[in-house]
Amino acid sequence: MGWIERCYQTYEKNLDQVGKPSASIRYGWDAPTLLPVAHTTQKVNVEVSLTAKGDFCTARVLQSDEMTTVIPCTEESCARTSGAVPHPLVDELQYIAGDYIAWGGGKKSMWAEYIAQLQAWCDSPFGVGPVRVVLNYLKKGCLIRDLVSCKVLFADKSGRLLDKWSGAKEELPPIFQSVVGGNQLKTYVRFQVDGDDLSSDSGVWNSFIQYYSTTLKMGKCYVQGKEMSISRLSPKKIRNAGDQAKLISSNDKINFTYRGRFNNAEEALSIGYETTQKAHSALRWLIGRQGVQNGDQTILAWGTENEPVPPITGDACDIVACSHSDLEDDDDDLGTSYEAIEKLPHTREAFAAAFNKAVQGYCHALSAHSQVSVMVLDSATPGRLSIRYYREMQGSRLMDNIIDWHKNFSWELRYRKLQSQENGKKKFIPIVFEGAPAPADIAVAAYGAKVDAKLKQQTIERLLPCITEGRLFPKDIMLAAARRASHGIALEPWESNKNRSIACALIKGYYYRNLKEEYTMALDEACSDRSYLFGRILACAEQLEQYVVYKTSDEKSSRPTNALRYEVAYTMHPAKTLALLRKQLAPYLERLIRSEKSTFVNELMLQLIDRIPAEQFNNQSLTELYLLGYASQREEFFKKANTNTEAEANEAADE
Repeated sequence: MGWIERCYQTYEKNLDQVGKPSASIRYGWDAPTLLPVAHTTQKVNVEVSLTAKGDFCTARVLQSDEMTTVIPCTEESCARTSGAVPHPLVDELQYIAGDYIAWGGGKKSMWAEYIAQLQAWCDSPFGVGPVRVVLNYLKKGCLIRDLVSCKVLFADKSGRLLDKWSGAKEELPPIFQSVVGGNQLKTYVRFQVDGDDLSSDSGVWNSFIQYYSTTLKMGKCYVQGKEMSISRLSPKKIRNAGDQAKLISSNDKINFTYRGRFNNAEEALSIGYETTQKAHSALRWLIGRQGVQNGDQTILAWGTENEPVPPITGDACDIVACSHSDLEDDDDDLGTSYEAIEKLPHTREAFAAAFNKAVQGYCHALSAHSQVSVMVLDSATPGRLSIRYYREMQGSRLMDNIIDWHKNFSWELRYRKLQSQENGKKKFIPIVFEGAPAPADIAVAAYGAKVDAKLKQQTIERLLPCITEGRLFPKDIMLAAARRASHGIALEPWESNKNRSIACALIKGYYYRNLKEEYTMALDEACSDRSYLFGRILACAEQLEQYVVYKTSDEKSSRPTNALRYEVAYTMHPAKTLALLRKQLAPYLERLIRSEKSTFVNELMLQLIDRIPAEQFNNQSLTELYLLGYASQREEFFKKANTNTEAEANEAADE
């Protein structure tokens, strides 16, 4: 089944949402409305109220949160760039004001074309009274005069609309802030008739839908397989209100569009007008509610029954956070506000429990009978949009793959912070969680914070099948992350730690999924891999120096350790660099012995050196596994340090 049919089904199963304002499920921004057929949205500046007899009553400038308006449109008006192509009801002054030229309009008036189109609608069997009232009023040709008289628009002494406001700034009328560039001639107008807002009147919607369908050419819809009104131009505004790119286009009649196979575009592809309108409207609605934007790239996952789908491009923290708004939770009334963020778990143990609960909730919602679609959209040019990735799968299969991703590519991650508020001020709460990193973070870890936007998008696109389909992980991305992690000396400490944790997650997952070799976060004492052991030795060298400075010096140095400074050389020439490291550590070891402190770390380091066979103790470059050995050994040191600190605190309390 193709994306058009899947989006069409989604529209049909959400008919109760048509025309209703909606908000983004996850991110709080205004999402597009699920539009009626033959309608689009437009930022409207002024609302004019008419009496039932068609007389001007009043007008007002709309507030910013009222401006987005559902308006009727034809295929031509929805795609217009120039020419006399009016919208059927709501439009700007150039089209709907008969006195446009008289009040200083600098462009050709399109009023006659607008009136003719509106007249044809009203004269059809589907015309309705409120629209006829608007037609009769606009025929008078006095719209701008009425708007000036009620001080919505402003003119100079010569009777021309002001190009800009010349009065005091504090007295600036609302219209100059509402219209684009402060140009009053760009004002869009909508109508109320006898208190009824025509832009939200379902009777007016249905009237135009029925009328317009009779004006279209009939043909075979390749999607539904039946005779119906055929679309000639496909909708735009797919990713956002300003998006000019189209998914379907056939306006190139010169080059190789048909490649000699067809005489015209309809022979190549014919789609029903209702089909394409509903499919594009559903796609636009879904992207606004739950799509992930990354520059020109858009990633979307949805179920046709409106089932909650976890954020496939998020990390484990995103899944827990989104589950509170996606899933019903009678035990915790968290909502999506700052209070919800404050109540999210901040410790590793609590987070693990919350993650498992979230996954179980999504698994319950996405059963074997659920159908989920995953789509990636991107545009190479402003006018053309392509589907870079599209898959349909059972909801249960998607959840199995997501769980597998977060299980096998997991590591302890410490770089996330939750935003909260305290006494009206923002604060950030650090959290520690165990899970897979987000694809966007992986791209940055592999190629740097200044990664090219296109490379970042391509990386995310390559990683998506690894998450949704369980495909093999790209080796080059894993190696790139491992290389940057070994250059921690060139980064800020927080960035170095972030890169190391992400690299470890990728190495662990790569070896399990691609090579069927299992490594864990916990220290593997039995592992005899040469690189893993050398990584543990490097961790010992770093720990020894830090321990000596901490125990024997009053001033805590922020200088990088020798182990960190020599890490790159160590990975390339381990035996040679280790000898240099041992020489650099000798003074620290002497200070430790003189202070009668434990030399456990040095003894462990010697034991690990002895475990490497003589024939492998050479300068052959280390593999990426050294990072796992290094990170696991460092974590083991932290655990022992915390255990010793707790024991000392308990002894002091007993005394």
